[in-house]
Amino acid sequence: MSSKPFATPYDYAYFEGKIIPIKEAKLSIMTNALHYGGGIYGGLKIVQTPTGPAVFRLEDHIKRLQDSIKILGFPYKFSAEKIKAKIFDLAKKNKISAPTYIRPIIYRSDLNLSPGIAGDYELAIYMLKIENYFDKNQGLKVCISDWVRNNSKSIPPSSKATGGYINSALAINEARQSGFDSAIMLDKNGDVSEGAVMNIFLAKEGKLITPSLDSDILGGITRRTILEIASEQGIEVEERKVKKEELFAVDEIFFSGTATGITWCRQVNDKQISSNPGTITTKMVDLFAKLPKSHPELFAKVT
Repeated sequence: MSSKPFATPYDYAYFEGKIIPIKEAKLSIMTNALHYGGGIYGGLKIVQTPTGPAVFRLEDHIKRLQDSIKILGFPYKFSAEKIKAKIFDLAKKNKISAPTYIRPIIYRSDLNLSPGIAGDYELAIYMLKIENYFDKNQGLKVCISDWVRNNSKSIPPSSKATGGYINSALAINEARQSGFDSAIMLDKNGDVSEGAVMNIFLAKEGKLITPSLDSDILGGITRRTILEIASEQGIEVEERKVKKEELFAVDEIFFSGTATGITWCRQVNDKQISSNPGTITTKMVDLFAKLPKSHPELFAKVT
């Protein structure tokens, strides 16, 4: 099984200061970010709630965009209120339905041939009608990648820097060429970091384990939510360094992310982990699906 095209774009995008048909949202071949990866992006999701479509953890996603700008030193005049307003304006224009994936991107937009940070920056936003990123009935078959996860002395993994995702692309390509769906990446010390574009969780003897923030991971917002709801349910949680060999001696493994949701893992390398979603994985999927009712404060209604 491999991932398939899972989304269809809506008709309109926010581009160069206005909402226009997405087919007209085009960049020059000379755009600086196209050459040097000078951008940061976010991935948000609109889901159905009892009061209508709403954005999941909007404030947290905007804060992570803002943090990425600060970490990378982009000279972009960040306005959280502007970005939120444009997301809602675009959702209204597109007449969205849930579920919808939102992709804001802040990129170096000038045409100068230089890989520097200084330059002009623009905000763009588009939206996708989203399906499942993976077939969740099958479970993922993954390998441990030979590619090492970005670290804080190369491209800060805590930022969603567009250029950093070639690291993920290499790991995914390696995995698929070998017949796997995706990959698990190790950090510079050989400990487990995360999935190629997903955070990773292990379950063993009723305990939930995930690599700590100093394992060169992106501190995922879905990851944070899982940790919060697990704690609320009295499930013991450990955020710590995870040795590679632990992957082969656990009861369950699952991955998390905005597009991925919660997706279980059936195999790592040639080792079968489970033939069905495990008890903790199933419970997390169920609790996560109930968040619109159990935790309405996490959702910003699309008006």
